Amino acid sequence: MKKIILAVTVCVALQCPAQKTGQDLVDSLILELPRAADDTIKIRLYNRIFNTLVNTDTKEALKYARLGLTHAQQMKWQKGIAVFRANLGQFYSNAGNYDSSLLYYQTALSAFQAAKDKQNMSNTYNNMGVAAQNIRADFTAATKFYLQALKIAEEIKDSTRMSNGMHNLSAIYLTQQNFTKALEYEQRALAIRESMGNLDEVAGSLETMGKIFFQLNDITRAKEHFEKAAPMFESTGNIAGLASIWSSLSLVYKGDHRRIIETRIKARDAWNEINPLHSTAITNLGNLGIAYIELVKYDTLHKVQYGDVIPDDRALLLQKAGEYLKGAIQLTEQTGESELRSFFIGSLAEVQELTGDYKNAYFNYRSFKETQDSIYSQENKNKIAAAESQIEIDKKNSELKIKQLALDGQRKTLWGLVAGLVLLATIGILLYRQNQARKRNNELLRQLNTELDTANKVKAKFFAILSHDLRAPIARLSNFLHLQKESPDLINEGQAAKHQQKMVDSADALLENMESMLLWSKGQMDHFAPSIKDISVKDLFTYLGQNFAAETSIHFSFTDTDAIVFRTDEHYLKTIMTNLTANAVKALEHTEDPLIEWKAEAADGVVKLMITDNGPGIDPAIFQSTSISGEDSRFGLGIHIIKDLARVIHCTISTVNVRKGSCVILSLPKK
Repeated sequence: MKKIILAVTVCVALQCPAQKTGQDLVDSLILELPRAADDTIKIRLYNRIFNTLVNTDTKEALKYARLGLTHAQQMKWQKGIAVFRANLGQFYSNAGNYDSSLLYYQTALSAFQAAKDKQNMSNTYNNMGVAAQNIRADFTAATKFYLQALKIAEEIKDSTRMSNGMHNLSAIYLTQQNFTKALEYEQRALAIRESMGNLDEVAGSLETMGKIFFQLNDITRAKEHFEKAAPMFESTGNIAGLASIWSSLSLVYKGDHRRIIETRIKARDAWNEINPLHSTAITNLGNLGIAYIELVKYDTLHKVQYGDVIPDDRALLLQKAGEYLKGAIQLTEQTGESELRSFFIGSLAEVQELTGDYKNAYFNYRSFKETQDSIYSQENKNKIAAAESQIEIDKKNSELKIKQLALDGQRKTLWGLVAGLVLLATIGILLYRQNQARKRNNELLRQLNTELDTANKVKAKFFAILSHDLRAPIARLSNFLHLQKESPDLINEGQAAKHQQKMVDSADALLENMESMLLWSKGQMDHFAPSIKDISVKDLFTYLGQNFAAETSIHFSFTDTDAIVFRTDEHYLKTIMTNLTANAVKALEHTEDPLIEWKAEAADGVVKLMITDNGPGIDPAIFQSTSISGEDSRFGLGIHIIKDLARVIHCTISTVNVRKGSCVILSLPKK
């Protein structure tokens, strides 16, 4: 039975590595929540709060994990959902609920694999290993999970996750009493963690190394490592770490039964505050019962200071031992931790043997042996070794694949060089042909420039002649008008008639020259570009009213019931409307009670501007003509110009029959 007690006292339970900080940080993060936007920032706040509380206040940690999951689901952010499912898996793992823990982990892992998120894949494999080891004592499954986590971490060169995988593998080999392997993995983990400066993780590695040295009977070095880890946990406010290190320190107080019991009670109180179902908490509770058994067995000289915690009565001491062991066994039945349950059933058998309950002692000891043989069988050790060997084989295969890829890469490089040479030759040929084409284009451009220069000179001469032709008739007309005004007596009737005829001839010549100028202007329409902006019908009608205010004999009417605003070029449209209004004014010269009405309406995204007069009407053929010749060139030029203007601004001109007069409709898009 002595061997049973020793095995239980060094039982290792893993803690999932997490960042721990003080309550002040938790409070500040919680205060940030109402001010944070309902986006990924708030989800990250929930995650930090969970990771900060998970080792200090598990109930609050669960609350914020669920709030974070709900928020992520509302946002439909798959990565956030996966992270909080992994957090819930960690919570249920710490609570010893293996089935719920594994369900959440597997769901999260599937999402991380789909997103190719290797960092969180490594985390999840590590956590699944912790659950398999601590709750089910399934060391084979745990080893496979840890090795997979380590493999992914090495692929992405993530030092934090590499150290976590090594730390967890060390704990596996410690439970299997392969101390060489355990120390090798933990020393590698410690070196990485010290370089990164994370105190909690460094303290965790120091604690595990202390347990390894304790198993190797190097009590001095074990105590050094435990005492070095304790202030690190204390400085970060990691209550779970402190509770665990207090349990570990009780191992090195050999023979000081009172100090062992007081330290384990201190650890029990801390665990009861944060998470009594944690694997390390249950281990400490059972080991507290074992401490009372050792007190009964080895303090035969009554050197221990007795009191409330340690009664000076053998039966009461055994009663306390039994109560603590039964409490621990009951908790392992809740969490499903078969390894711890087996240890403590073996210890309870020893208590029953000391109290004379040999029947129950026999049955419990038999149950203990069967479970131990199953857990620590050679078959399990072989499976663990095979899992590690398989990882090594996978590494070798990966190296071979890398070498093969390197050879393939060299071949591709060679072919790439050949292709590059061919490409360079092709580019050279293309550049040569491009150079020849550029020479031809330059020659053509030179010819066009020569023609353009000639055209500009001709145009300059044209305008010079045009200006001269315009100046002469205007000068004669101006001189005659001044003469008629200032010295009417100098002109007799015959001279007046002669001068009037000359004035008519000059006016006709002026009109001809102006027609020529307008025709040339029309030929330049393709080079003009409209400026589109918002304009109102009200402004257009105001402009027309002011422009034709001198026409007092004509009644003008403007109707804009809907206060229409639309987009077009203001100046193009004003020119069109002014021309149409001027034509209407001219048409009403011999009409009694002349009337011109402008009306605006909008429907189905189209604005219609309608001008109606009560004159003699207009020939619709003028708007349909596509050429200018004969009389049409004199009287229809304005219509052709406004048709060109209208085409540029996407305006359609149409006419409708009315009972008397004419109606012209301008149709434009509203936007």
